[in-house]
Amino acid sequence: MGVGIIGIGKKTADNVITNEDLCKIMDTSNEWIVERTGITERRIATTQKSLDLAVEATKEALEGIDYDSIDLVIVATITPDMLVPSMASLVKMHLGLKNAIVFDLNSACSGFVYTLWTAESLMNASFEKTGRKINRALVIGSERISRMADWTDRGSCILFGDGAGAVVLERREGETGIITTFLKNYDDVNQALWCGIEYEPNPFSGDEVSPPRTLQMSGIQVFKFAVTAVNEVMEQVLEYAGMDADDVDFYVPHQANLRIIKSAAARFGQSLDKFQININTTGNVSAASIPMALYDAVKAGKIKEGDTIMVVGFGGGLSAGATLLKMW
Repeated sequence: MGVGIIGIGKKTADNVITNEDLCKIMDTSNEWIVERTGITERRIATTQKSLDLAVEATKEALEGIDYDSIDLVIVATITPDMLVPSMASLVKMHLGLKNAIVFDLNSACSGFVYTLWTAESLMNASFEKTGRKINRALVIGSERISRMADWTDRGSCILFGDGAGAVVLERREGETGIITTFLKNYDDVNQALWCGIEYEPNPFSGDEVSPPRTLQMSGIQVFKFAVTAVNEVMEQVLEYAGMDADDVDFYVPHQANLRIIKSAAARFGQSLDKFQININTTGNVSAASIPMALYDAVKAGKIKEGDTIMVVGFGGGLSAGATLLKMW
């Protein structure tokens, strides 16, 4: 039995914010941003919620697919609209996915890879160990990173955008979809990528201070981690599959920084043309980055049925992962 992708969807936030727009509110320049990140514009939500983005991406992914056939929904996000109910619960309710088991997963920018692995594992295990069979699953990445960015920090806020991507997975007999996955976590001992949450004080908490609610990032530390982690997870997933880099038809990396993507291509001796790059127009959309990039590659004809692709994520936690799969 194999688990593969049978539907895909994407939704970006409505407002296009260019580098020139940012120059009006902070001390920066288009050249400075492009040189360091490869980003020229990003989408920022003002009236759209994470749920709105997730629902629209999911609707597109589900075109031609019976909603009642969806058995599982997992949303990868670090920017849910609320803590309870979960984003997945809200998607289920909004779309009327009456048969779905649902929950959220937080692994920051690696979230989509972690969620793919979780969904595939549950789909296979459901046939072996439970009476509840999971034949079809929705994996969604949805983020409004703009709501947690520090808009006074030009070194970090320039990176982020908002949007959502979704895929529908199906379990089929006799077909290879997801080949293998490798995941790894690294302790963020230096708080290179950190964001707190503010709770109301209780009568017994004294002078407890909540950590900052905006994203705190050390760009140099994160860059060094990302380059090392991407190389490691790509090497390991290829080793697990008994493949080498040339066996992969196309790569879909997390869109965090163009220099990181170029470094990975050079490290594995691959043409940059084999790597999806859309960070220039989307920015870093965390857990939504990979499914949005995958969508763009599919729609542009860069990925075709039967191709072997690798998706690669890295981010807060610190976390990283890579998945090899055949496209259906």
